[in-house]
Amino acid sequence: MSTKREGDALTSGRRPPAPLRVASFNVRTGLGLDGRNCWSLRAGACAAAIAGLEADLIGLQEVRRFQELGLARRLPGYAGAGAGRDDGRRRGERCTVAYRTDRLRLDAWTVRWFSDTPHVPGSRSWGNPLPRIVTLCRFTDRATGRRFGAADVHWDGASARSRLRSAEALLGWLDPALPWLVVGDLNATVADPAVNLLLDAGLRDTLPGLGARGPQAATHHAWDGSTDGTRIDHVLTDDWWEVRAARIDHARPGGRLPSDHWPVVADVVLRDG
Repeated sequence: MSTKREGDALTSGRRPPAPLRVASFNVRTGLGLDGRNCWSLRAGACAAAIAGLEADLIGLQEVRRFQELGLARRLPGYAGAGAGRDDGRRRGERCTVAYRTDRLRLDAWTVRWFSDTPHVPGSRSWGNPLPRIVTLCRFTDRATGRRFGAADVHWDGASARSRLRSAEALLGWLDPALPWLVVGDLNATVADPAVNLLLDAGLRDTLPGLGARGPQAATHHAWDGSTDGTRIDHVLTDDWWEVRAARIDHARPGGRLPSDHWPVVADVVLRDG
């Protein structure tokens, strides 16, 4: 895309709706004791799986800094926003929002902690044994000139109270003046009260036909490669978005599992406001 074309898109007002492909993918921490599925053996497959999604925006979870740098080398055309959950800089897992720079312009981003002190790096409350974070981004779509927000979330799997309080906090952080996409590993299905709180507030499941669990519904497979099971990874939209298509991707580049999760991907279009 030429510089002139990009500039025109940003300055000439709204353009006809253009599909935006958005995904969520827990890539599994590179420090996991995963044997034949360790990061050094699957890094190439993980990068190939991400590239194969052809997504404009991808919320990644459990990304360590060295994984982020390695993926960046293998994925030209993408940039990312994120920070370590332990110190707000380099230490700990990240919820990195990766995006195509030829399609999206990042206008602002921040990380908040799901705690009573959301601006304090490493903070935790509400029963979660580890810090849990969300990366909040604001973008301008170069194809249409329209602005929207994206939230990349990783909730706690052990504490139902933490998830519920995290849902309440997240809803308070979504600027109502913007359309929003919420992606992430929520460690909870659509049957969970915390996810229900998001849905009751107006967010929509892009895969409503799959339900919480069942055949072809699994997003976490614990390295057995199963596609049947529980759906805990999500792409959610608000009413501003029309969902054109959505799926769980089961690609195994080179025959190798890229992660212990399957990515979720959706094609969405901003409605005329």
